[in-house]
Amino acid sequence: MLNRILTTIENEKDELLAFAAELIRFQTPDPPAHNTKEIQEWLAARMQEIGMKTTSYDLYPEEPLLVGVSEPFGAQRTLIFNGHIDVAQVNPDEGWDIPPFEPRSREGYLYGRGAADMKAGVAAAFWAIKTVLQAGAPLRHNVMLQTVGGEEAGEHGSKMLLELGHRGDFAIIPEPTELRVCGQGGAVTLWVTIKSQKTYHDGMRARMIHAGGGVDGASAIEKMVKIITGMQELERAWAVTKSYPGMASGSNTINPAVIKGGRHPAFIADECALWYTIHFLPNEPLEAVKREVLDHLRRISEADPWLRHNPPEVIFGGSSMFRDRGEIFPASCVDVQNPCVEQLLQTFGEVLGRSPEVVIWPYVCDAGWFAEAGVPVVICGPGSLEEAHAVNEKIAIHQVVEAAKLYAAYILAFCAEDR
Repeated sequence: MLNRILTTIENEKDELLAFAAELIRFQTPDPPAHNTKEIQEWLAARMQEIGMKTTSYDLYPEEPLLVGVSEPFGAQRTLIFNGHIDVAQVNPDEGWDIPPFEPRSREGYLYGRGAADMKAGVAAAFWAIKTVLQAGAPLRHNVMLQTVGGEEAGEHGSKMLLELGHRGDFAIIPEPTELRVCGQGGAVTLWVTIKSQKTYHDGMRARMIHAGGGVDGASAIEKMVKIITGMQELERAWAVTKSYPGMASGSNTINPAVIKGGRHPAFIADECALWYTIHFLPNEPLEAVKREVLDHLRRISEADPWLRHNPPEVIFGGSSMFRDRGEIFPASCVDVQNPCVEQLLQTFGEVLGRSPEVVIWPYVCDAGWFAEAGVPVVICGPGSLEEAHAVNEKIAIHQVVEAAKLYAAYILAFCAEDR
C-alpha cells in the first residue's frame, strides 16, 4: 500500500504542483487581509471532493477558518496538519521578475508569493491526504487539515480552533523548514508608554533640566532612553545567562522596533511609546518571561526620581499586529521521546532515505498554540525560510514532492495502527 501511494505521488507531481500554483493565484496578502474567504471556500470544495467533512468559523467577519477531517468509524486518535493561507505583504515597487500571484515553474522551482510561506506546504499536506484516501487505505484514526488566515499578523486562528475543540494527538505544521523537524522559541510584543502628568511649553525646558529650576517635569522621550538602555542590559544578560540546545547565544532578543513620541517642537514631549518584540527560548513559559520583563522595568523606574512617580504603562501581546498592535506566539519544543515524534523520525528515514535533522526553527508560527494546548507538535515543511517574504519567492519542487510523500507515509503509520 505504501509503495503504491508513494508511486502515485511521484507520478502526479505535476498535478500537485498545479494545485500549489492554484493556491498561489488567490491573492491573500496580509496586510491588507480581508481576502481569504474565496480561497477557503475553494479548499473546502476540494476537501469535500475527497470525502472529508468540512466546518468553517469566522475569525473575523468574512474571514473564515477551515477544518477538514476524515473520520473513520470508531476512530480515537487524530493527526492534524495545520497551515496558514494568508501570505506576506507585496508592495508595488518590489521589482518581481514575474507578477507575484501568477506562479511560474522554472529550473526546478515554483515561484510566487506564498510559494515557500506556506501554500506549497499546505498543498503537500492536502495531496498526501487525498492520495491516501483515494488509495482506499484502511485508516482507523482521523486525519485533519486546518487552514487558517491571519497568521502573518499574529492573529489567533489556530488558537480559536483549538479552543473550539479541534484538537488532536499530534500536529504537523508545514512551514518552510527544508523538511527539518523543528521546535521554536516564542515571541511576544510589548508596548511601553511613558506619559507626563503635566504638559509644558518648550520654553520651560531651561527650568526643567537645571538643578533648582523649580519645575518637576521631564521629556518623555529622554526618559524613554533610560528604558531603552535598561532593556539592552537585560537582553545582554539573557545572552549570557540563558541558553537552549541547538540555539545560538543571544537568540533571545529584545528588539525596540517602533517608537513614537512628542507633539511638535513647541512642546516638551509629554508622551513616548516604544513597541518591542521579545523572542524567548523554547523552554520558557510566556508568563515567566512577562514577569521577568515587568520586574526589570519596575527596577529601572524606581531608580529614576521622575519615573518613580510616573511609571511606564506596559501592555504585552495582542491578537493582531494590525488590529490591536500586538501579537503572541508561544514556544514549542520537539520531544524526541514522544512516540508520535519517534514514529515521524522513523518514517522520515524510511521514506526519504536520510536521517532527519531535529533543530530549533529561528522564527515563529502557530506551533506554540498547540504546545500551549497540550498537543504535541512539530514544524516540518518544504521550502527555505530565506525565501519567506522575499521578492521572487520560490520553493524547490522536489521538496514539495518529498513533503507529500513524508506526510502520506506518516498518515499511514499514524492512522492505520490499531491503538
